[in-house]
Amino acid sequence: MAHTIRLARPDDAAALAALDARVNFSPWSEAQFAAACCGHVSARDWALVVEEDARVDGFVVMARVLDEATIYSIAVDPLQQRKGLGQALLTAALDQAEQAGATRCLLEVRQSNSTARKFYKRNGFHLDGVRKGYYPAADGREDALLLSKLLEGTADECA
Repeated sequence: MAHTIRLARPDDAAALAALDARVNFSPWSEAQFAAACCGHVSARDWALVVEEDARVDGFVVMARVLDEATIYSIAVDPLQQRKGLGQALLTAALDQAEQAGATRCLLEVRQSNSTARKFYKRNGFHLDGVRKGYYPAADGREDALLLSKLLEGTADECA
């Protein structure tokens, strides 16, 4: 059976928190995921999951305020990586954000996460700035790189 992408529901929160705990240094709690698992994009925060046979293999959590969307978190189970699931999630999330009225998407990424940085660059995100000491790290704090992308249908490109 092929992977499918759908809106996250409240009953997905535990699976998303468990996956996040496997892949992130400072994972979200189940309660944080529950707040984003409302099952519709018209809410301020929403999440998408990619699944196969009812097994959640990845997620993206986003928010939209006016015409800007923000990606809070995107993750794919390590056993399912390198299969295009992250790309599928990002594409679906950006499409939904644009359909909801967003013209720009923002995100933060750890400076040390070269894989994610290359992924976002391939997808048209550009560096806007740096937040010094933003993320907790094993040896103290780590900078966050602030990235953005103008969504399709927007006249200008990010510089």
